[in-house]
Amino acid sequence: MSKIFTPTNQIRLTNVAIVRMKKGGKRFEIACYKNKVLSWRSKVEKDVDEVLQTHTVFINVSKGQVAKKEDLMAAFGKDDASAICLEILEKGELQVSGRERQTQLDDQIKDVANTIARKNQIPIS
Repeated sequence: MSKIFTPTNQIRLTNVAIVRMKKGGKRFEIACYKNKVLSWRSKVEKDVDEVLQTHTVFINVSKGQVAKKEDLMAAFGKDDASAICLEILEKGELQVSGRERQTQLDDQIKDVANTIARKNQIPIS
């Protein structure tokens, strides 16, 4: 039985949240930790190294396609990957799964119901 060869130089990104931003007609992505992006945006998390998985700007994170310096210069006016990552982290859109959206919606409905119940002094379980 032959062994399956797995490349060791390939970095697998796990627990990935992709933050996307369209600028200059191109889409740029960064790989972040899912729960840390929200903490960063609410100013709870201060260390950007805890939020980003890598200080690399991608065209497509899942395929591992790194953005070219020419594209970064054309879109952002700079080629400093760390500064561009911060801009994408602040202004980009966070990809959220359907299950997460449903959980957030359920939480909002419970909050509204509890607020109404408190105003009317009716306990809800």
